[in-house]
Amino acid sequence: MAGQSIEFERIGKTDSLAKKEILFNRLSSKLIELLGGQAKYDKSIIQSNKELGVIKFKQELNYVKSGRSDNGVVKYNVSVFFKDGKYKIIFYDFYHEGMGISLMSITQDEDYPHKEKSWLKFRKRAWKELKTYINTEIPLEISIIEKIIKTPTELEKDW
Repeated sequence: MAGQSIEFERIGKTDSLAKKEILFNRLSSKLIELLGGQAKYDKSIIQSNKELGVIKFKQELNYVKSGRSDNGVVKYNVSVFFKDGKYKIIFYDFYHEGMGISLMSITQDEDYPHKEKSWLKFRKRAWKELKTYINTEIPLEISIIEKIIKTPTELEKDW
């Protein structure tokens, strides 16, 4: 039985006591660009509510190892919550879809936890490599969102 899904969380403060609506607008205004255009934005948004101070969206990360059957994407969800002067970013529900072999839900398990046993030796090695990749890439993705939240938009500037 597979264990608990992996999750990444970061709580941060902004330089000022910017209202939650301003922080929400900073991320919301850049999200279309971050997600790769209006069509992808429309498909990716799960929830966007300025009054509650929350944006939830689907995201994916390309996973490519030279000529391997586990090449594909890692899909996951992102939730960003806003309070005055603060934010909380959570990355969760990671799922690997390969062109040939999919490693499925990514859990906290150190070893490959799923019942699928075909190509088990490969799956065990690929599992460790995929988790290392995720542990390297996701902090970079979190940093991108943090930078957007902390950077005032043109509309906030006094001009």
